[in-house]
Amino acid sequence: MKSTEAFFDALKSHRESQNIEISEICDFTKINPKYIQAIESGDFTVLPTVYMRLFLRAYAEFIGADSTKALEDYELLTTGTIQKKMDIDLKSNDAKEKAQPNVNFENEAPPQITPQKIATGAAVIIGLFLVLYWAGQITSEQNIELEKAPVPTETISPDTAPEPPIETIPLEDTNPDIGAVEKKSPIIDKPVSPEPVQGEPSILPVSTSSTTSTLPNQLPLNSNDFLVENKDRESTNILKLFAPYTISITTLEATKLNLSKLTDGVQTVLINEVIEGEREFEFNFESTINFEFWSNAHIKVKLNEIPLDNFLSDDGLSVRGSYEAEKSQLYLGFYRQ
Repeated sequence: MKSTEAFFDALKSHRESQNIEISEICDFTKINPKYIQAIESGDFTVLPTVYMRLFLRAYAEFIGADSTKALEDYELLTTGTIQKKMDIDLKSNDAKEKAQPNVNFENEAPPQITPQKIATGAAVIIGLFLVLYWAGQITSEQNIELEKAPVPTETISPDTAPEPPIETIPLEDTNPDIGAVEKKSPIIDKPVSPEPVQGEPSILPVSTSSTTSTLPNQLPLNSNDFLVENKDRESTNILKLFAPYTISITTLEATKLNLSKLTDGVQTVLINEVIEGEREFEFNFESTINFEFWSNAHIKVKLNEIPLDNFLSDDGLSVRGSYEAEKSQLYLGFYRQ
């Protein structure tokens, strides 16, 4: 490696000299291509340190580079010092490995696939398989709960004058005998807290211009809008956030929103209404936020000021999802209307 060449540039040059494509690394390690590109460009801020170290090590071992040296260079670049490593060493002969010289990225012979590399790759694949299996189990349990949940029904009080189509049943201070069905969340069938929670969401002032509604009806979202047979796709993503947690929503046109939060096992509905365009909402939550949107093309969403545009897309599908702060897990399901 040239003394003036950054270690990540050297890693990229080494990979190219071995005629290894980024897609080959991603297929074997299951690492997203954008994180490989971030490593090779020296952008180490896209992930927390613990994940970046794991990805850098797997990447270096796959292309036949010295992963220990790569991690030391990473520490030196990001912290200015080389700290004691806490990574799990899967190599059986430490003394022999430490005696080997650093990899010369410019003139190295084609790498050999050693048993240690095979063991490392197998461990990575098994870990990813367990994560995917666990995510699939959670999704299956959610689908079962959705199928068993009763369909919300409308009730009209004979003593109350008809409301305009855009208005919906209030979420707070509702008569328990009349509004019990409407207050039940279609996402997770948990008891709803009847009392306002401290730090309730604030509705931010926005433009009052009207938007022509393209909605088929003026009914709030319910389980019939998210039938299993209409599911188009789903995804589970890791998104690391830190308290306090907030979700911000901007409506681009008339749409439907349904949000609830889960705190200490109690589900509290935040909003379930037909909303006009050009409105903004901000909700606070402590642990888990559940959400449903009539169309991903009608809204802009942020979690702790982080836009979710890349996760939600704008292909006009309905969205049902949740974010669990404890697991840093963002689940999204997309449904045809």
